Amino acid sequence: MLSVPVTRAPIDAIDNQDFTIKVKKNRLWAGIVFHSAESFFRPKSVAIVGASETGGGGWAREIYGNLEYAGFPTEAFLINPRRDELWGQKVYPNFASLPKPVDLALTIVPAQFIPDILAEGVDNGLKAALIYAARFGEGGDAEGAKRGAAIRALCDDRGLVVCGPNCMGAMAFPKNLLFYPATRIRGLPTGPVGVVFQSGGTFMFWLQRAAERGLGFSYAVSSGNELNLDLADYINFLVDDDDTQMIACMVEGVRRPEAFMEAARRALAAEKPIVMLKVGRSDLGKKAAESHTGALASDDAVLQAVCRKYGVVRCYSLDEMIDQCAVMNQRRWPKGRRIAMAGFSGGGKGLYLDYSADEGAVQAVLSDETVGQIEPYIDPGLSGQSPIDCGAGIAARQQDFSTVCNLMAADPNVDIVTMQGQLPTLADDPSDPSIYANVVDATDKPVIAHVRVSQNMTEAGREYLKASKMAFVQGLPQTVRTMQGLCLYADALRRGVEALPEGTGKKTDLEGEALDSLLRDRGLPPPTSAFGATAEAAAMAAADIGFPVVLKIVSPQASHKTEVGGVALNLGDRAAIIAAADDMAARLKTVDPAAKIDGYLVQEMVSGTEVILGIREDPQFGPFMVVGLGGILVEAMRDVSFRMLPVNEADGREMLGELRGKAVLGAFRGAPARDVDALVTAIRGLSDLYMDHRQHLVDLEVNPLIVGAAGEGVRAVDVRPVWR
Repeated sequence: MLSVPVTRAPIDAIDNQDFTIKVKKNRLWAGIVFHSAESFFRPKSVAIVGASETGGGGWAREIYGNLEYAGFPTEAFLINPRRDELWGQKVYPNFASLPKPVDLALTIVPAQFIPDILAEGVDNGLKAALIYAARFGEGGDAEGAKRGAAIRALCDDRGLVVCGPNCMGAMAFPKNLLFYPATRIRGLPTGPVGVVFQSGGTFMFWLQRAAERGLGFSYAVSSGNELNLDLADYINFLVDDDDTQMIACMVEGVRRPEAFMEAARRALAAEKPIVMLKVGRSDLGKKAAESHTGALASDDAVLQAVCRKYGVVRCYSLDEMIDQCAVMNQRRWPKGRRIAMAGFSGGGKGLYLDYSADEGAVQAVLSDETVGQIEPYIDPGLSGQSPIDCGAGIAARQQDFSTVCNLMAADPNVDIVTMQGQLPTLADDPSDPSIYANVVDATDKPVIAHVRVSQNMTEAGREYLKASKMAFVQGLPQTVRTMQGLCLYADALRRGVEALPEGTGKKTDLEGEALDSLLRDRGLPPPTSAFGATAEAAAMAAADIGFPVVLKIVSPQASHKTEVGGVALNLGDRAAIIAAADDMAARLKTVDPAAKIDGYLVQEMVSGTEVILGIREDPQFGPFMVVGLGGILVEAMRDVSFRMLPVNEADGREMLGELRGKAVLGAFRGAPARDVDALVTAIRGLSDLYMDHRQHLVDLEVNPLIVGAAGEGVRAVDVRPVWR
């Protein structure tokens, strides 16, 4: 157990950012404006501006060829003032000369000409534009920034909708509209996945690999630098689209956090999972993302908390995003987190358990009845308890393996099933996909196959994949992570999203004894304390409290008291208090000769485990809570968990379970278990207190919160509100 060092490592130290707080009414959901992507994704007519054989490196020809290949699903016009005819079609000099207004302009001209061209287009009824070119302000280009401002003005003042600039186009697969400058786009299948990539270079590569793995697409867009239409707008469009059942995003920056959160909330309500790969988790990656897109990259820990709240499933590689989408495509959400696994490799089982431990995956415990039913089908001497190594012999008895997995899936202690698998590479492979399909058909639980080592896909493999009715996840680490993604999404569906109240409390409730009373009511009682204006008065107060005590200096120049030597512990008598007070005053005057000393705070000495609880307002995403171990050591340990507000008791227990050092909250090295129930109540209480008074607060921190042994409760030793 630890004695109380009465100070705090501020939340600033955890994320090392100096946030500027923006106070907004109805900051989360009210008044969100989405730009409509209808005329961009579903235009009734298009104009290829800059149509030529060589313009944009032949891009105009490729895009026209894609429209021609699809049988011209939308009316297409060509614009080039230097040509009269091209590809057997009439070419017009400008928008004014077109026989009718067009919905969408595909601009394949140098950046410096685009603002004037689009202004002329808007004058003649143009609704939307796709800008492939770069040089609109990214990378600090002053001239480009002027062009970007001109485009924004057309959008804000004239109602133009723009995709890009600096992008690789878009596809509306149900409409056969392929606005991508390459012919290889033609082979991509239609399906349920809507795709938004802020990276143009990775966009087509991912689509091709995902298609090879059996995914099909509804709409896909390379969104570029998002001068107008942005990530939130595209997600909002896909939520309302009947052809889209899930959304895959590669994100470098979130330009409108409030709109993104509302779009994510709508996606969760519509049961359309968002699978996201976020660029810029590291400091260097964040700088690269900001440089590329010009968008502010959010703090990753806060973004992770946002994703958890809204059921956005994060991935950590492009391959994993394919696997996660494939798993989601079954559209079965687990009722709990318990995973049952069967394979026929002891080594594979061991690796699976290692990766499960890394990710905190919960292993299902099969009933004795199920184990007894399974064991006759597996090699003698092996256990029928999950995870099951069936033995090498069952690889030749495919129906027996299917039976084992069916028995697992039927067990009420199981929420998700994963079966070892491998896709064939040749058409005459004797493996039977029905061994997998039979399990899918016999249960409503999610069932996936895990491939121990990733493999190349062939047409035979794709046919087998389709017949098996499940995803074959490429690799054991990805298998565990995708199942955890399923669990996270199912949890979010069950939980829903609670709106943030505006707060109705008074600022006077957060001062002096009123704050102490509020803290006690919320399960965060402060230790007994008293104030003395002088060292002598502090000594008299200590005698009333009872020795030993803690002494803290009170001064506007001593916000973080330990940093100026303004805290003394375990003071056992009057003389010790006076000596400590004199030392504190002298040290503070050395640091700041003009420092004003208001007096000294005396507190009862409390022992226990130190925890930090803090809430602050992220300038992009709103209020979040951090829970961590270590008190003043939190900077060094960085053992913290984040959640967006409001936080309930279930959230509090989850947060504690995520801490690496959570073992110290149990019976540890002879010390009794801590009062975790009281700690969870305190977490919920601080969240409620902040929400009641959020119109006044920027930051509310308790550090340290001392957690006593079971039944002893907690003590909010040091509380710091920071006002707006």
